[in-house]
Amino acid sequence: MKSFLHRVFLPAALVLFFSSATFAQTLTAANSKPLKEVPATVNRTKMLQLVNAVRSKGCQCGDTYYYSAPPVVWNAQLETAAYNHTSDMSVNKFFSHYAPDGSRGGDRLQRVGYNWKTYGENIGEGYKTEKEIMDGWLASPGHCKNIMNKTYKEMGVAHVGNYWTQEFGSR
Repeated sequence: MKSFLHRVFLPAALVLFFSSATFAQTLTAANSKPLKEVPATVNRTKMLQLVNAVRSKGCQCGDTYYYSAPPVVWNAQLETAAYNHTSDMSVNKFFSHYAPDGSRGGDRLQRVGYNWKTYGENIGEGYKTEKEIMDGWLASPGHCKNIMNKTYKEMGVAHVGNYWTQEFGSR
């Protein structure tokens, strides 16, 4: 069994969307280029419900209590960035916020046309369901802090193989 720290890397980091995986085709990035379609790898509605339920109540993240935060909405660009990073980790068998090409979360968001003011990224490994990964992230002060960050307005999540990525952003 992998240790908690190995399974969930500690990061330096309500509108529910009811749709199929093809919704990304109709959205465009800031530069007017269509987003590359990515498969729906998570239950978007469930992820939004889990995240927004915690944000609406407030949460103890390690030694710090965070008061309630406004709900986040699903964003196809953030989902695409999450999918790209999660796929990269799965295919290339690494677990890090730094990709082999040296890119970090902000770089990945820029690549999909998301012009962020603030962003946060959570990654996880070894969880099977949306509830399990959320429980893991909430048990980690850094991940929990990202979930409770009031500056984040949008979110996208992807799960490929054993890996998960959650991207938050505001613009």
